[in-house]
Amino acid sequence: MELFKEFKDWSDQNDGRIVILTSAGKMTAVNRLKPGASQEKMDVLSHFFSVPLPPDYIDFLLVCNGASLFEHPEYGGENFLYSVEDVFHYNEPTARRIVVANILDDRIIIDLERWQSGDEEYLLLCESMNPVECSGPFNSNFKTWLERFLISQGSKFWYWKTDRYTF
Repeated sequence: MELFKEFKDWSDQNDGRIVILTSAGKMTAVNRLKPGASQEKMDVLSHFFSVPLPPDYIDFLLVCNGASLFEHPEYGGENFLYSVEDVFHYNEPTARRIVVANILDDRIIIDLERWQSGDEEYLLLCESMNPVECSGPFNSNFKTWLERFLISQGSKFWYWKTDRYTF
């Protein structure tokens, strides 16, 4: 979570306003980062789902209990990383796939069964308004996904197409 902590410090220096580079040029983006959750809240969250949650996700919530990232200063944004309260609100206690973020209608999901089986790439992607059951592998854990999201400055990097050539 070092990269996220640095991002949070940078963002906090100017009331959440940072300058990013987009395809339209430079833009001031606004980040709204909540203070970290208490360990007590984290224990209640793990108890709610009856399984321990991935440590990288817990680390995020301890640093930042929810966030809205890369908002347009006038029009707002749609990149929400859920707080503990949001996770309770949007998920059932019996869920094995828990929604932890909504990025422009794509939902980022922790697959608790994959996590419990030792799969380090436990995140799933649920596109648009599809039901959670239609989620697909994301080939990532929460920390890696978050770092890539920050580095891509709020872009849905998972849709970038690349052609790989062999020489």
